[in-house]
Amino acid sequence: MRRTTAAQFIASLDSRAMPRYSFGEAASILGLPESTIRAWFVGMPYGTKNSRKMFSPILHPAGKERLSFYDIASAHVLMAFKSKGVPQSDIREIVDGLRREYPNAAYPLLGREFSLFGRDVVLKNVAERLNLSKSRQLGIKAVMDKFLARIELDANLMPVRFSPLRTHRERGKSYIVVDPELAYGRPTIKGTGIPAEIIAKRKGSGESEARLAKDYRIPLRAVQEAVKHFPQRKAA
Repeated sequence: MRRTTAAQFIASLDSRAMPRYSFGEAASILGLPESTIRAWFVGMPYGTKNSRKMFSPILHPAGKERLSFYDIASAHVLMAFKSKGVPQSDIREIVDGLRREYPNAAYPLLGREFSLFGRDVVLKNVAERLNLSKSRQLGIKAVMDKFLARIELDANLMPVRFSPLRTHRERGKSYIVVDPELAYGRPTIKGTGIPAEIIAKRKGSGESEARLAKDYRIPLRAVQEAVKHFPQRKAA
């Protein structure tokens, strides 16, 4: 019998499923309030002091206070519904419906089942729950496709990297990419591995965008996207 070494065991694990991002980091990557990320993954209390209720989570986190790459990719898909004003209660029911439809799927908003069939199930459920007209159904489908188009998939149709789409009004391809194999999974400039936050910090310290583009040999737009993604606070 072959004995598996610790190194071999670690190498066999899917790094994309490992908990690595704090809720704050995930919020920064996706451009969402941290409270939204917490509500989606661990729930959140609401109501008055004398009538306290709990907002049940929609997704399951990889670990306590930590999210995996798959988790934030799932949240990126949820953003499509949020951007179109679908109520949180309906979003939860839609995701629960996917779990019932595909009970063996570890991530209801990712993977083969969702890519091949789940989108149609979701759109049907949204239309029925919200009593949408045909034009509004097409509008939600277009936005959902826009968010999904930012996710790059492997042979099993699971995400390998994605470019965060912060609002459905953004157009074109992005230079910012989240790849769990680069920079510890933090946003980088696509095709370079350069952490986007480093560029933003240099711009915040007073360096020009043109100088940064020349130093890193990247397009000016890539610098501008990094700066926009990681806005720096001005010194008092």
